[in-house]
Amino acid sequence: MTNAAKKAKIKNKETGEPDIYSDGFKQLLPLRMHYPKQIEVLNIYGNKEDGSNSDGSVSVASAQSYKYLINGRAKSYREVEIKGKNAQHSKLHENKEVDQLLIDFLWK
Repeated sequence: MTNAAKKAKIKNKETGEPDIYSDGFKQLLPLRMHYPKQIEVLNIYGNKEDGSNSDGSVSVASAQSYKYLINGRAKSYREVEIKGKNAQHSKLHENKEVDQLLIDFLWK
């Protein structure tokens, strides 16, 4: 499916595939070898589900690209997509679902 979408010149934000070819990603890639292997990662990102495939500031594809940066480096990696109007970038820190995810990750 992804290959067919690429052939049809569908952009990454539409396919949901992380943009591992962006300038920002390319700048961070050399740093991955310095990422500590004992770190557990919880990547929480938002999707307002308004057709933007983003939290209003950061695209889902961009948020998901973090996985590719630390692949094989982190002790563990978990990704959670928060959906709906309370998934807006500036509202994530006030979202009760995010609060619970962080409590579980940090203290349980």
